[in-house]
Amino acid sequence: METTSGDNHQYSWLGEVLPGPGSRILDAGCGRGELAAELARRGHGVTAIDVSEAAVAASRASGVPALRADLADYYDDEPFDAVVMSLSLHHMHPLETVLDRASALLGPDGVLVLDEFAWDWANAAAATWFYDAASLLAAAGLADFPREAGRDPVTRWREAHEDHATGAAMLAAVTERFEMADVRREPYLSRYIGGKLTNGDTELVNELWRIERERIASGTLPPTGLRLTARRM
Repeated sequence: METTSGDNHQYSWLGEVLPGPGSRILDAGCGRGELAAELARRGHGVTAIDVSEAAVAASRASGVPALRADLADYYDDEPFDAVVMSLSLHHMHPLETVLDRASALLGPDGVLVLDEFAWDWANAAAATWFYDAASLLAAAGLADFPREAGRDPVTRWREAHEDHATGAAMLAAVTERFEMADVRREPYLSRYIGGKLTNGDTELVNELWRIERERIASGTLPPTGLRLTARRM
């Protein structure tokens, strides 16, 4: 049964853009394996990879047979119907090498699916909202988040993310190698905070997501989430 948690907004979207059940999907940068497990539950054949030994161990512990591998040099005997990267591409360098490999792993009708975080799209209002909300939850004992009173939120935001690929860079690199099918700008800050919650409170994540979405609609916050699908040229 479909739920309405923040992460399951992702599942609903993936249900729209991925090929049907039975497709071969590569989850590149699988983390702890939650997405790979959900895709397998929906009938896909999933290969999950991650460069992090800890992530691979956590995935395997949860029942996902993840492989420790770097997408930049990963090889498979059969082409994939989709390569999914969920909050992983912004950690991968260089983008060009990674996306060239993703293209090579896809079959002729294969699709690249990115669910990403574009930190460079955040402005002062977004950084302030993010740190204020996270600090309040940390003070209430609901989030594992450092509280740094008095620090400029824009400086703090930039320092925390400047080693990540920007949304602009990711879009440019994908556009050079794939034919864009759909690009969406989405809420993300609430999802970011939700990953820091100590009790996994779904209702709280959904309330944050609702507030963020309404602020985006009113023009007081920018969307910092990027979701796109693209096909091999």
